[in-house]
Amino acid sequence: MRLKETTHIKPQFPTTLPSLKTVTRGVQLFVLLSLLGILLAFWWKRPIGLGEILKQLKWSYLLILIPLVGVEFLIGGLRFKLFFEGKYLTKVSLWNCIRSHLANMFMSAVTPMQTGGGPAQLYILWRTGAKVSEGTLVSLINFFATLVFFLFACTISVLFLPPHFLGDTLVSLLKIGYVIVVVYILAVLFALFFPRTAMTLLRGFFRLIPIKRKKIQQIQDRMRSTIETGTTRFKKAFKEILRYKTWALGVVTGLAILLYLNKFLMGYFIARMLWEDVPFTTIIALQIIQIFLIYFAPTPGASGVAELSSTWLIAYILPTGLVLIYTVIWRFLTTILGAFIGGFVLMLDMRRLDKERLNMRDDR
Repeated sequence: MRLKETTHIKPQFPTTLPSLKTVTRGVQLFVLLSLLGILLAFWWKRPIGLGEILKQLKWSYLLILIPLVGVEFLIGGLRFKLFFEGKYLTKVSLWNCIRSHLANMFMSAVTPMQTGGGPAQLYILWRTGAKVSEGTLVSLINFFATLVFFLFACTISVLFLPPHFLGDTLVSLLKIGYVIVVVYILAVLFALFFPRTAMTLLRGFFRLIPIKRKKIQQIQDRMRSTIETGTTRFKKAFKEILRYKTWALGVVTGLAILLYLNKFLMGYFIARMLWEDVPFTTIIALQIIQIFLIYFAPTPGASGVAELSSTWLIAYILPTGLVLIYTVIWRFLTTILGAFIGGFVLMLDMRRLDKERLNMRDDR
């Protein structure tokens, strides 16, 4: 069954993006907390002199790191393109799926918890023809695959690492992380298989929010109406995927594994650029645990938390004087660069939408 293609220009995006003021505050917090994390890491693990670092850097590894950054963007887009092929869901090009992934990276970096980038991703998909219900469905499927990967990968990492790597603090944090991930997995499964019931619960949630401002209430009404009208299509599309494209669920899980393995390889090659003796399996396991712990960090883009956790865990395998340098390079390549490009993509598209709306008013 092929869906009727929708027009590129739509009058209004029903899923609200954060306001410019909120995004600006998120960027400021991201920068401030990242700098604070780096300063604390500097005090904790003071780096060696810059001249000495430059002398021992193995620049050949930089030639490997540059394409790995591009591979991350490609895999992030493929996770969505796999479903938006035009047969069961609206057709969206791979390039636009990559753009949506980059927009997600930006919004995740400037909102609390890395799951905050969803609205930006849905917005780009909507702008390229997809319905919000379709974007929500594919986002939930990808999110579920990511959570399952983290659950199993982190368990294997804990079993693999030597006992002295796992102190009481780390074990306690891991227990909290497991509880959060399991709760999220159950919530995603519930939303996928029982969307109507989830919608009823969401309506009740909106009623509990004591907001009297007219503008906010209008936004809530618009979101509620959109979700209600999209629930039927959401349920129908998911049934079609389960019936005719079950294999895609396995592929998307494989892509989630490749996406994060690519991140871990970047961490490994950054470490090798700084130091020769880096145990491959150990640094992969430590990165899995670190990203598992910071995925739901309550700061914009896990800023501050990411820098300190990296400094803490990577100190097991790198000399003290190199840990902070590793952390700064790792953070730039895996988060800041993608967020910067994604912010440019999102702002450029929002400007284009404003011009289109202005032209539509002039035509009237």
